[in-house]
Amino acid sequence: MASPTLAQTTTRDWENPEVVGINKLPYHATLQLPSRQAECKEIVSLDGQWRFHWSRNPEERPVDFYRTDYDISQWDSITVPGCWQMQNFGKPIYTNSKYPFQRNAPSVTGEPPQDWYAYDHRNPVGSYVTFINITREQLPQNLILHFAGVKSAFYVWVNGQRVGYSQNSMSPAEFDITGYVREGQNRLAVEVYRWSDGSYLEDIDMWRFSGIFRPVQLWVRPLTHISDYYVTATPNDDYSAASVCADVELCNTGRKRAKDLTVAFIIDGQEVTGRLQSLAAKDTTHVQLRCQLRQPRLWSAEKPDLYPFAVELRDRNGQTIEHFDYHLGVKRIDIVGEVFKINGRNVKFRGVNRHDHHPRMGRYVDDATCELDIRLMKQANINFLRTTVYPHTALIYELCDRYGLYVMDEACNESHGYGIGNKELGDDPSWQKAHVDRAASLVLRDRNHPSIVLWSLGNEAGAGINAEAMRDTIVRLDPTRPPFYDSDRRCSAIYDDSYLYPDEMKRVAERVTDRPFMMREYCHAMGNSMGNLQEYWDIIYADSTIIGAAIWDWADQGLAKPIDGSSLRYSAALTLQPDEFWAYGGDFGEKPNDGRFLINGIVGPDRKPHPHYYEVQHVYQPLHFERGDDGTVHIINRDCFTDINEYDITYDTLHYGSETLLNIAARLRRDMPWARKGFAVAREQFVLTPYSFPAKADLMKHAKTDLTQHAGAGVKGRSFTVSGNALTSWIVGGCELLQAPLEPYFWKPENDNQSAAGFARRTAMWKEVRDVEVHYTALDEHSILVEMDYQPASQDRPVMPKFGMRMRLPADFTQVRYYGRGPWENYPDRKRSALLGEYTMPLSDFQTEYIHPQDNGKRCDVRWIELSQPGRTVRIEGLQPLCVSAWDYGDEDLGPLHPHEVPRGRFVNVNIDLNVHGVGGTDTWGKRTLPQYTIDGNQPHHFAFVLSAKTDI
Repeated sequence: MASPTLAQTTTRDWENPEVVGINKLPYHATLQLPSRQAECKEIVSLDGQWRFHWSRNPEERPVDFYRTDYDISQWDSITVPGCWQMQNFGKPIYTNSKYPFQRNAPSVTGEPPQDWYAYDHRNPVGSYVTFINITREQLPQNLILHFAGVKSAFYVWVNGQRVGYSQNSMSPAEFDITGYVREGQNRLAVEVYRWSDGSYLEDIDMWRFSGIFRPVQLWVRPLTHISDYYVTATPNDDYSAASVCADVELCNTGRKRAKDLTVAFIIDGQEVTGRLQSLAAKDTTHVQLRCQLRQPRLWSAEKPDLYPFAVELRDRNGQTIEHFDYHLGVKRIDIVGEVFKINGRNVKFRGVNRHDHHPRMGRYVDDATCELDIRLMKQANINFLRTTVYPHTALIYELCDRYGLYVMDEACNESHGYGIGNKELGDDPSWQKAHVDRAASLVLRDRNHPSIVLWSLGNEAGAGINAEAMRDTIVRLDPTRPPFYDSDRRCSAIYDDSYLYPDEMKRVAERVTDRPFMMREYCHAMGNSMGNLQEYWDIIYADSTIIGAAIWDWADQGLAKPIDGSSLRYSAALTLQPDEFWAYGGDFGEKPNDGRFLINGIVGPDRKPHPHYYEVQHVYQPLHFERGDDGTVHIINRDCFTDINEYDITYDTLHYGSETLLNIAARLRRDMPWARKGFAVAREQFVLTPYSFPAKADLMKHAKTDLTQHAGAGVKGRSFTVSGNALTSWIVGGCELLQAPLEPYFWKPENDNQSAAGFARRTAMWKEVRDVEVHYTALDEHSILVEMDYQPASQDRPVMPKFGMRMRLPADFTQVRYYGRGPWENYPDRKRSALLGEYTMPLSDFQTEYIHPQDNGKRCDVRWIELSQPGRTVRIEGLQPLCVSAWDYGDEDLGPLHPHEVPRGRFVNVNIDLNVHGVGGTDTWGKRTLPQYTIDGNQPHHFAFVLSAKTDI
């Protein structure tokens, strides 16, 4: 049949919220475990190279390309699955909540501002063609075309005949193409629209990609087959048994009645069967099979015990018609008043939010990267994953089932551009079908996964009748898990708020008395962030009504872009090449954009952990160690289902001069899917005997010269020159060591949190040092005692960015050795994970390269640090703990937008501080660092250190 052009229809399907699909098959469970689908001969992958044509707008698309005689020989090739923007067709766009087209629901083709990408690209269209070979044996079967994900809306043709249409980008779409194919080669054509009315419900804080971004498969099914199954396991009150129910849906797509069928459910050595005498042509029916599991092994994130099961359809002779393998987890969820329980225990969700994101393939994430994500989460002691803000690729859920993560599965429903709790879409009946479709597709695909503990209606979306309809749909399709929603609290079993200060969270949780409380988003991990994480969890562990919280978010959403502007390189490789940089919003010249606001992960785009990953690992650890007054170490177990004796507890006593440290760890006693035996799931350090810092009185016994006696006029000694408060020259072995003076310096570059909170404006006065005196005393030819005093002349001073000094050494001082907290970067409000010790590393590892250049690389509680070049070493030793950083660039150089733009290698910039302003960690749009991690500019401050050098030349 011929397909009419879109221009001939009054209302286009892709601008009509009441059209969510045409000729789509009903949603159903993922019938076969994703990891085992490649083994199934009935599942034929259509992934690979397709022919492709990209058009700027619908009017320019090749209207008749689906015809079998349409010449595509000159078309480009494109990889499926994949986003077309990552394969150099059009531009990726990043916005947080602004629609990238003119907002006028349901239209997506209105006229936007002239500088917007959409002005000249009024809904780009991708036209795809591939060929399917159908064998003689396959032809009599039921042939199902399965699209795991296509964004945003698409039509399908087979051999020139239109099969159907779909939107709801992040859920599968299936079409029965049995009647459209022939033996041999068949032409499959797919027309994808970048935007549709569905885009109004997909206004998500992420890159706005498009295309066939998840796998495409051909399922070769028997005419009578298993079309769906839903398996539940309900434990009794004492967990001594669990009632298992398998609700199996059968479908007869043939023209004849199917007779004498048997459905079998096989689990834990039991086989339960149900007979079906007949099933009419073109009909469906349900068969329920029940059994009991005695003394069941319960599923939890700590102990993800699974029961493999099989669902099988057999003919009258007992021969298998169809067979699927899956797994079952036995668990029970209860809300008792304000307390959320799993298997009778008050669990805590140590959570994170995750996007499906790959730095080269965009929204398509390959299996290896999915597994890497889940493995790294488990190693970070994360036990809760929110699928932000859409159903994720199916393998993620299988991995969460097997590795052990609680999941809040979220419908693809966000209309943030209309406002949180908006009525325009949330309370308009014409949008109800679209909302409900997203709820149904979510639950029907994923409800067999034991890892799922909450269904979310969406995020920052509408309120009203459509939210209520979504909730009712979810509860009807799966009553075993509570619904969750942030935008209409009437529809949520959990009270949610987000990005609260710790004390605000405590107050809100105390005020809410009708349900449990959680924060679906907190600790916005943008750039150098994640301060004060421990403060949240001290409160969460103390309050049984707070379920937990989920960090925003898992991985920086950077894209690997060649520096020279050449084509993007589409592949599964995660590693950034030397000639590339991590791009964010605006780096493709697209408007509108929200810049770097999507660079907020605890790991990078390449999944390399940031320093704050390790802070998460520490704060989220399941065991807490406390040292009693008698020296005994007490272990507090925050696990719900794991005994302490299931870990090996190890300890080491370390001696550094006078200081003695006790390092204690809890280690895996056996290999796990996510880590090997011996992996430390919890660590702590105790100081048994403190460090003996040098005493000024002892140092002064050997002092040679007070260089500051005549500093106003300048003092020039044999090795040192002092002018005012600055050490301007330091010559060792005939070599000048100072590329710039050692001088008081109270300023520091902002990090992302501070930038949004007006840090530079509020603290601008500290760019000029004031009310300070520095004393220099030569202890010997190559050593100086440096003392700095600050006495505020008034009491109207803002907080200080830092209190300390800086100097610049020659560029080849690139080896670092120090005794302090490490090995990774740490700050006053983010240092619990960094243990005291002696560390050695190159300067490149001592500094931290964030995707957006900013303050970085501090080490706290430093006793001493050495920076070396071949033959020479400069040593800084505090008379009290120091905070130190060293970079191969200056503070002033951190203005560029990307690391490769920062000028490097002229010197080594060293900051020597008593203290530094904390990084903050509540949000990145206004909230400030907690007061206890700031430096009061109205209080006096003093510190001292010894600067010395040695030479082997």
